[in-house]
Amino acid sequence: MSVNPELSELAQSVSLCQLADCLGPAWPMETDIRPLSPRFRVWGPAVTVLCQPNDNLTLHHALHISPSDHVLVVSGSGGCEAALWGELMSMSAQARGLKGTILDCPARDVLEIEALGYPVFSLGITPRRADKRKYGAIGVPISCGSLTVNAGDIIIADANGILAVPPNRFAEVVAAAGEAARKEKEIQEQLQLGRTVFDMMALDRLIPKR
Repeated sequence: MSVNPELSELAQSVSLCQLADCLGPAWPMETDIRPLSPRFRVWGPAVTVLCQPNDNLTLHHALHISPSDHVLVVSGSGGCEAALWGELMSMSAQARGLKGTILDCPARDVLEIEALGYPVFSLGITPRRADKRKYGAIGVPISCGSLTVNAGDIIIADANGILAVPPNRFAEVVAAAGEAARKEKEIQEQLQLGRTVFDMMALDRLIPKR
């Protein structure tokens, strides 16, 4: 799956918080899986990977066959004793043009990955190496943290959290977030002039009268 260049440019100009506001409070968001660097930001179509606990054989296969500009989204099936991702896999993914990797299990080589600049999000850190003996599945619906992710869902992730949006909703949501960003810029200009949000939103009407 590819996203048209105009929509791609707009998607990169809005923040995850603006997208979350447009999706509403009932939309699922994952906040326990964290980026290895707070500056990491990811967006792109998901390649879903279901690994066996503490085994990254399937993830190596997914890395080998995934198209560029996609995001690897990984379920570790509850395994938390071994790192399914590290520096060498990040180097390979970066060279192959992948957008990032999101795991609901541990990663390792934090400083090396941060230096590479390849976005990795994980549910923890451990130096312990994973097995490569048991195969799972690629391209199937998975649970990744609190999210249910289908292959091709558009993933947006940064230090604020992770969202998964079905492709048929993505253009609509990004357009709404773009309009929210425009309005937010106008508010920022007013704040720089000394006004407050309390004033601009007329919040005094909500203060109990004595």
